[in-house]
Amino acid sequence: MKTLNAARHGAAMLASTILVTTFAQAQEASAPPDSGLEEVIVTAQKREENAQDVPIAITALNADDLAAAGTTSTVDLKSVVPALNITTGVAGFGMPRLRGIGASGQGPGIENPVAVYIDDVYYGATFGNIQSLFDTAQVVVSKGPQGTLYGRNTTGGLIQIRTRDPEFDLAGKAQIGYGNYDTANGGFFLTGGLSDSVAMSVSAQYDNRDEGYGVNRFTGNEVMTSESWAGRVKLLWKIADDTDLRISLDSSGRDGADPTFRNFELNSLGQNVNTLIRNAGGDPDYDIYSDVDPELHARQSGGSVILEHDFDAFTFKSVTAYRDTSLSTYFDPDGTTLPRLRIFNDNFDEQFTQEIDLISTDDGAFKWTVGAFYMWNSAGQDPGRTTGLTTFGGNGYSDTITDVRLNSISGFAEGTYALTDATNVTAGIRYTNDEREFEAKTVTYNGNTNVTTTSPAIRDMRTFGDPSWKLSIDHRFSDQLMVYASYNRGFRSGTFVPQATPVIQLEPEEIDGYEVGLKSDLFDQHLRLNVAGYYYDQTNVQVQQVIAGVNNVYNADGAEIYGADADLILSVTDNFRLFGGVGWTDATYTDFTNAIISVPYPLPAGFAIPAGQTCLGTFGNPFAQLGGNCLIRGDASGNQLQNTPEMTGSFGGSLAIPTGIGTFTLAANYYYNDGFVATADERVAQDSYSLVDASVTWRDVNERMYVRLWGNNLAEEYYRSQLSATNSGDNGTPGAPRTYGLTLGVEF
Repeated sequence: MKTLNAARHGAAMLASTILVTTFAQAQEASAPPDSGLEEVIVTAQKREENAQDVPIAITALNADDLAAAGTTSTVDLKSVVPALNITTGVAGFGMPRLRGIGASGQGPGIENPVAVYIDDVYYGATFGNIQSLFDTAQVVVSKGPQGTLYGRNTTGGLIQIRTRDPEFDLAGKAQIGYGNYDTANGGFFLTGGLSDSVAMSVSAQYDNRDEGYGVNRFTGNEVMTSESWAGRVKLLWKIADDTDLRISLDSSGRDGADPTFRNFELNSLGQNVNTLIRNAGGDPDYDIYSDVDPELHARQSGGSVILEHDFDAFTFKSVTAYRDTSLSTYFDPDGTTLPRLRIFNDNFDEQFTQEIDLISTDDGAFKWTVGAFYMWNSAGQDPGRTTGLTTFGGNGYSDTITDVRLNSISGFAEGTYALTDATNVTAGIRYTNDEREFEAKTVTYNGNTNVTTTSPAIRDMRTFGDPSWKLSIDHRFSDQLMVYASYNRGFRSGTFVPQATPVIQLEPEEIDGYEVGLKSDLFDQHLRLNVAGYYYDQTNVQVQQVIAGVNNVYNADGAEIYGADADLILSVTDNFRLFGGVGWTDATYTDFTNAIISVPYPLPAGFAIPAGQTCLGTFGNPFAQLGGNCLIRGDASGNQLQNTPEMTGSFGGSLAIPTGIGTFTLAANYYYNDGFVATADERVAQDSYSLVDASVTWRDVNERMYVRLWGNNLAEEYYRSQLSATNSGDNGTPGAPRTYGLTLGVEF
């Protein structure tokens, strides 16, 4: 498999080189002079700055970049951001991992170490960060710990999404599209002034994949269908020349036949699931064989109020926000068509955040930012329900009802001092104090006796407090070259996992990150090349394990990560642009003696369960099991971190060809992932794979109407978006197959 993928990788790179050379030769004779690459303005340090002046490894993408790469949601960002890998959990939890730091754990109250901010609002729920990018103006990914200014659990990095703001001039866009798998979609964005001081924008979108990627061959119904929608209203009130008020409201939802877990080979009855699917006339890559059809229902809504006022020496900024997110899933985790185990999880997450920033506006030698952040959060399951033959013989249920609450307050300060016109020193510190408490109880109903039993509520509380900081120095050798070095301490708060038995208490995760990098704009700003190398020392890594259908998260003592990544943008002409990146990461556990190791059933001859242990989640005699896994504790020290490819790379470009009837734009992106392990024992892994996306767009001479023919995963590469080893067996869910379609749009 790896040899075949390597051949594909080489062939794709060769084809890309031939394509680039052909495009370049076609442009040489008639290409007009061009002005090179434009500055990219970001707010990675809370103030608007040229990204090339910020001593942080950053990948910044505007709406055109996203369209050229075929990136339509946050999950797709892995194809254009070096060292970023995004997997999903139960089809609804987004789990980004950046440079090896990320989420392998999921569940209510467990926040991502790669934080997501949308329009300055922190999205704490892991099942709330799978977002469409339809009305997005810019995505900025800041790599490495952001422990000072964005210190809310950002031990891995930061994904900032900015949606389009209201404008006073009338403007908008609308589009409709249709693709394979009977996929219909549409959306619009409209903005304009309501008065001289008030502007408003409205956006909405709808997407319906009516035909599933696969079929449940036991029930005959389609799976991996999806219907989603989203809407956003934003209001800008310019109260005065120095005062702005922004109000935003949004709502979105998704329904689908997910998650589609499927055992790779043997299920817990010893049946080969691939054979069962083939015998039923199905495709083992995308079809499942389950006694129930999976269901997923996701909802989220929220609002924010942002007030900014410019004083003479600084800007005051207040961000007040509220979010309400829910995810309900129903699925069969046991890998058989017997109703042995069925899981229904009704997850909720409610949060309120308030941030105050004071940002200096003086252009002198010292620039500073001080602020405070408050967050209240309530997250849990109401309920997490287990049914099936293992629960009162299939006549009853067992509910786990949980609520993890958070009160967090932090203060931070960061300053940059110009030692000379070319050299800056930046230092910052933040202190976070988190008070976490939980309440959990179990309600069981035995239908055989009509008896309902409610357990006494379990409660506990703990305070987590720690400082995090930043120290960096940068030096600009010329207008074209800047180098920097930094040391960052990141902090990710501890929490509880109350759905586990017994309740798990997660210790705080800390990381010391060391980084050196360079940022360059070469050849009259036609080539932008940014390179960074890093070393991370991580403690109390949070690791996930599903046992009997219930998600457990626990701590590994430590990990060590080092690597390098690079971003490149080349403006060949005003009409021809290339972009790409590469990431190399070596991430291993340094001390992980309590790892959960999976041993496939039937157990090998002579195998002995370690003294004092049992096979976690196994019902009955372990030595009588015909399939599934025996889960025991063991040593995974020295093993690779989950979901962390050693090598990733992407290469793409866009070529605009003006003609008498309009402009034709050819765009393509190639992504390579050399594979990764999915379990702490390295036994279950994803092989290397490549994705090729491309599009052809025609715009009329007035640049108002367009028609886009697009295709994603054109080579129809098979890969999995989630993998795991549970007591029911090795299982996972597939990524999207080849998709293609046509989009019609208008902009004004």
